[in-house]
Amino acid sequence: MPAGRLARLGATPDLRHGLLAAQPVTGSVTGTVTTINGGGLAGVTVTARNRSTGLEQTTTTNADGEYLISKLPWGSQYDIEARFKGFGPLVRQNVSLGPSGSVRIDFALRGAPPLAETVAVTAPIPPLQIDRSTVNQRVSEQLVHSLPLISRDFLSLASLTAGFTGNPSYPSPQGQTFWSNNVIVDGASHFSKWRSAARTFYSGYALESIKEVQVLTSQFSAEFGEALATVTSAVTNSGTNELRGTGLLFLQDDLLNDVPVFTTKKPPSSSQRVGLAIGGPVVKDQTHFFANYEGWRSRGRNIVVSPVAPETAVPDNEDQHLLFARLDHKAGDRHLVAAHYNGQWFDWHNEPGGLALPGTGTAYRNDVHTLFLTHTIVLSNRLVNSLRVQFARYVDIREDLQPGVYVSRQGYSTEGGAIGPLGFGADPEDTWEAGETLSYTAGPHALRFGGGLKHVGAHNTALSYGRGAYFFAGPPALYPQPYLFIQSLATSDTATTADPRGLSAFGFVQDDWRIGARVTVKAGLRYDIERVSNVRGFDVPSDKNNVQPRAGLTWDPTGSGRTVLRGGAGLYTQQQLLYYINRVQLEGPGGANLVSLVPGSPLMPVIPNTLPGSLPVLPPRDIQTVEDGFGNPYSLQVTTGVQHTIFNTLVGADYIYLNGRDLMSLVDLNAPASIEKPAQRSAAAADATRPLTPVANGYRKFIALGNRGESWYHALQVKAERSAGRFQAMASYTLADATDQANYLLPEDSRRIDVERGRADNDIRHNLSAGLTWALPGTGRVRSGWTVSGLGLFRSGRPYTITWGDDRNGTTQDDARPGDRNTAEGGIFRSVDLAATRRFRSATRTVEMRAEAFNVFSTMNYDQYVGALSSPAYSTPVSAFPRRRIQLAVIARF
Repeated sequence: MPAGRLARLGATPDLRHGLLAAQPVTGSVTGTVTTINGGGLAGVTVTARNRSTGLEQTTTTNADGEYLISKLPWGSQYDIEARFKGFGPLVRQNVSLGPSGSVRIDFALRGAPPLAETVAVTAPIPPLQIDRSTVNQRVSEQLVHSLPLISRDFLSLASLTAGFTGNPSYPSPQGQTFWSNNVIVDGASHFSKWRSAARTFYSGYALESIKEVQVLTSQFSAEFGEALATVTSAVTNSGTNELRGTGLLFLQDDLLNDVPVFTTKKPPSSSQRVGLAIGGPVVKDQTHFFANYEGWRSRGRNIVVSPVAPETAVPDNEDQHLLFARLDHKAGDRHLVAAHYNGQWFDWHNEPGGLALPGTGTAYRNDVHTLFLTHTIVLSNRLVNSLRVQFARYVDIREDLQPGVYVSRQGYSTEGGAIGPLGFGADPEDTWEAGETLSYTAGPHALRFGGGLKHVGAHNTALSYGRGAYFFAGPPALYPQPYLFIQSLATSDTATTADPRGLSAFGFVQDDWRIGARVTVKAGLRYDIERVSNVRGFDVPSDKNNVQPRAGLTWDPTGSGRTVLRGGAGLYTQQQLLYYINRVQLEGPGGANLVSLVPGSPLMPVIPNTLPGSLPVLPPRDIQTVEDGFGNPYSLQVTTGVQHTIFNTLVGADYIYLNGRDLMSLVDLNAPASIEKPAQRSAAAADATRPLTPVANGYRKFIALGNRGESWYHALQVKAERSAGRFQAMASYTLADATDQANYLLPEDSRRIDVERGRADNDIRHNLSAGLTWALPGTGRVRSGWTVSGLGLFRSGRPYTITWGDDRNGTTQDDARPGDRNTAEGGIFRSVDLAATRRFRSATRTVEMRAEAFNVFSTMNYDQYVGALSSPAYSTPVSAFPRRRIQLAVIARF
């Protein structure tokens, strides 16, 4: 990189992108009304009535007998009725809807029977949506509330869907980083631009407040945005015309659990979860309420494997309170208003164990408050308008449990605090947003168009390694001297805080065009623009070219509605993420001074000493900057597949291609010359080859935030879903290949980014997941009322990188490696969770006794492995997932 570019460091970019949450969570019903001779009937009145709330929406058929009722809240059951003078009315009962999906209900009216009674159409609704090109999976209400879920949160359900891997609390989609999955609740954002994930730990919503979950895994329409990979959408529960309530108690105790991995002694542990939910009518068929509280107290233990304190059990304590309230009101025949509040209060004392010594860890405090309001107006039989507004306040504060010098010994131990004396987090992040969608029906066209705005303001604090950090290549007996020391020095209070502001807007148009009875074309266009401001050194103009065309096609080759061929392609823009942009200010020229020292430096301290808060002469420091033209990452997605219905079960297979482009990257613009492996050199020798030679009070690394990253994902995804009857299930198998390059990982050699191409961190070649619930047949006092449920996950190993464990490249990056990255692979993951429930019913209430076993076969599933060749523990696991745990519960419903 030319020296002139480095000299312009003082002025750096700003941001752009745009996307808003406020996404729709509605479905539609479409179809044709004919006579028994097949002719279309115009002017037929078609009504969709919500079976729980009594709310209705009505339209009339056009000249060809076609109708469409849109903006129906999904997650509910509907009765669809067709009426026409001179013909007997027909009704199709218990119709379920998915978000932005269309269920087709055709009617053939006959002459009016005696007394013109309404005739129920009893033919089953096939689960196949023949006009939908979106690749998605739906977790039904029955599965949501029946599957054994250790954390009882809806985000972990995403792990059941095709292509998802990683941590259940922030799963990674389609081989991409976790922030590529957008999360929305009731159509509005549940995503923190600072945290780059859901703005709550776990899902932040009690499971009793969730109706259904839908995961749009690829090829979603233009209403949805903010993510280059997937969208996870949840819809909350609402009250009905019946007063109903639930009380629950879940208990765990170490007496019933298996001994954890890495120890021969069972440490004490326990958890208690209590909850209460109630909902019903304020005014029947008009106003309904729902409220829910859930509290959770967990006292767990993690196991230290370091030779310093082997088999020591350290505390992992969590306390959470969740509160949810919702009100739905029908104002006349054409207005529907809904509002909800959700709050989470979460505290976590986390000592992770593994190589972290006792006392080392993080204290978390997470408080979230969300207020949401939506107003739907039926302007005419063809036009529906939906307005959504939301405010969310998110507080995330993290502090070191051990406020001392951080010491890392490769593959041996870590201790102290890396966060620093000022803590780390968002206090607060406030998000205001509003969005509006118009739905219009014109003959075979179902049009949706709309847009919205979002404003995010945050206050962030950071001084990483503010207490100093020593890095050793291994145990003290082999490596008594550190190879690197790092410390951040605060020059002022303003150097350690940032107050970014983000303003974004979006607009979209979507047309679902039905060409005859067998073909549907879906065409959409979305545009996003975003500006991030009030970040010192970030002066990049907004990215204005985020035009995202999307198109899909479905074809019913037989006309039976049982088989569909589908495919599509589109562009998907990723929202910008504030934490990574904040680093341009917090670690830029006006931010904290981050200094890296190696043995032989005159300022190199002796452990446990650190540098004073201010120095008359600073050694060369590392700073963050941003590259010109920094913009929004995006992806190209291409899908093709087939779905078929057999025995009321939907099975399908899809090929998924995702090419992530302009992904966030980090590159040292002042990188030293490349080195031929296995040669070694000192930091001084490397510095001598940098374009700008590091000098006192000057700079060593210019780490630039840019868009040089790219990813490639190919997958075959096979799925099956059954969401009706006593037996309901969903399963998926994914055969995938995920590679990436410079995906927000500082390259070992910034002059040779091409050699960074390798397996993505989330490249899981084989991924099988399944969930089921079965209400067992039986009668009598002993055999009746039993339900069994299960959830299974089976995954091949996750890759990790082999390193030397020292700084033999002389870059002070702590990442020298003998070969390519991610060439080693950890162990496979296998887990089966089972639940057995017995229901005792009376006239007015039901009591459920429930026993759950997580990892019922007590399989050893290892997590992290030592990749440092300098460590005697090289290639061995140092952390693991829990073995068998038993949970007992009682749930009372009235």
